[in-house]
Amino acid sequence: MGSNYTLIIRFLLGAILILLGANQFAHFSNLFYFSGELFGLNSIDLFYGGLFLISGTAILFKKAMPLALIILAFFAIQVFSYLLKNNPKDIISPIGLVGVLTLLNLIDNKSKFKNLFN
Repeated sequence: MGSNYTLIIRFLLGAILILLGANQFAHFSNLFYFSGELFGLNSIDLFYGGLFLISGTAILFKKAMPLALIILAFFAIQVFSYLLKNNPKDIISPIGLVGVLTLLNLIDNKSKFKNLFN
């Protein structure tokens, strides 16, 4: 991918993750509330909120980006499996967008992960 596309994807993913994480703590919008449907547990909201805030700032400032992407890869798989099983039309939602952007970032940074699989 070109550098402009990479920059746009990285900033979009970082901003959306920060919004999702902040919403788990402040509950300012129902648009960004997903974990009640996705997990069925309220106690995990703070964990995922913190995870999203940390990953979002790491991706936004390009610090420890491969680690943040590895953490988010498991979340992206969980989101896609939930959305495809229960509600496929919601794939174009903020949380579906996080999954797509995470996969695009993983593809863009695949050279950093080659040492993991040797």
